[in-house]
Parts: sequence; structure tokens; C-alpha cells
Amino acid sequence: MRSPIGRYAWIVVGFAAACVIVMELAVGFGQLNWGRYVGDDYRIYMDATTRWLDGGSYFLSRQLSGPYALEMGDVMYPPVALWLFLPFKFLPAALWWAIPVAVSAAAFWRLRPPAWAIAVSLLVFVYPKNLAFVFDGNPGMFFFAVLAAAAAWGTPASLALFKPSLFPLALFGIRTRVWWYGCATIVVLTLPFLPLTLTWLRVAFDTQGGGLTYSLVDAPAAAVPLLWWFGSSRRKATRPNPEAAARRSVPGLSPRAIRSPGSELND
Repeated sequence: MRSPIGRYAWIVVGFAAACVIVMELAVGFGQLNWGRYVGDDYRIYMDATTRWLDGGSYFLSRQLSGPYALEMGDVMYPPVALWLFLPFKFLPAALWWAIPVAVSAAAFWRLRPPAWAIAVSLLVFVYPKNLAFVFDGNPGMFFFAVLAAAAAWGTPASLALFKPSLFPLALFGIRTRVWWYGCATIVVLTLPFLPLTLTWLRVAFDTQGGGLTYSLVDAPAAAVPLLWWFGSSRRKATRPNPEAAARRSVPGLSPRAIRSPGSELND
């Protein structure tokens, strides 16, 4: 992948994938009426938030009456996601897209993934369902942004647990202290919605052919920031330096005072 020929090959693959995406969008919006789906998921969760604010049910009534087949319009996010949805009841709808896209773009710029990672990312979005992930306004855009921020700046990926159906991806960085701080934050934010969260568990497990795995189809798109991180040269450049860490932990100790085993043989 590091050879010039390999790099140019990946550039060609990425360019071809980008062309396919543009054609899909052109055909989809020009001939297949994809425009009618724009913002569908955004409206679902804004409607659910409105119902909850008005004292009604966060979930649809059909979701509360026993086993049911998952349909478009069903509310599947746990109530802790209301902390995300509530501000957008009062903010311009455009920010629902602008914020996660801006965060993701900034993370991409910081990570500067190589040509092969960019090409694979574009190939993932050749699949029309993953394009709909964006123009439908799926809350998964914020999952993507949280994961991208974690990969670029080390913020807690555990904050993405507001979408537990993709929880394996949110385990990124679990060995760090900040990940556990984020996890504790999610727990604290869940407490005000504890009774409703118990209802959500029943609703999630009552779905037929879905359950907590209903959004696994979104996993390839949601995992793209981890692909950027894996290929990023910045990740390699920021690996911990044990000697530097030791020098920082002992104030006043000169760099020559800390040597690797056997270094005295070179003196």
C-alpha cells in the first residue's frame, strides 16, 4: 500500500467509487424520487421528542402492545438519546446535518488517512443504504461523529452508546480512563429516564426480526472513522514513549539519567 503504484491504484479505486456515488445520487434524486426520503429519520425522532414533551409516549403505541414487526417510523433509540434530540427541537434543522458533518470533516483532516483508507471509505458509501444514512438524517450521523472525534482527539467513544445497537464500535479506547468517564456520563444521563429505559428494553426485545441488532447493517458506514484512525500516520506518531513518560514522572531528572538496559555499554 505504501508503494507509488499501490497508492495510485487506490486513488483510481477511490475516484471510481466517488463517480459511482455521484451517479447514484443523480439517478436516485432525478429518477427514483429519493427526495421524498430526505430527513425521514430526523422527523421520526423530532416527532417522538414532541410527543414526550407534550406528556405523551416516546414510543409508538404499536410498540407497547407486545411483539411487533419493525417498521419505518418505529422509535428504537433508548431514552438517553433525548439529551441529543431535545436541543434540535429549538435549533434550525440544518444543524442536525451540519454539526456531525463538520466534526467528522475536522477529524478526517486531522487524521489525514492514506489513499487506501479513503478509497475503502468511499466504497462503503457506494451501497445506497449507506448514502441514505446521511440524507435520511439518521441519528447514526452523531454516532459517526463521536467515533471520529475519539479517533482524532481521544475524546470518549463511549458517548456513542446512546446507540447501543452498534456498541462494539463504541468500545474503541475502552482501556483508557477517558472512555470510562464517558461511560459514567452516559449512566448519569440515563438516570432521569430510568423507568422509560426499562420500557425501551421491552420494546427493543419485542421487535420481530430486529431487537438490539436492528442496525447492524449500518455498522460498515459507522466504522469508517476507525478505518481512518487505523491508516493514519498520526496514530503511529503519537504512540507512547516509555522513556519520555518516565522523565515526566520524575521532576528534575535529566534525560541522560534514564537509559535503556545495556546503554552503559555504549559510554
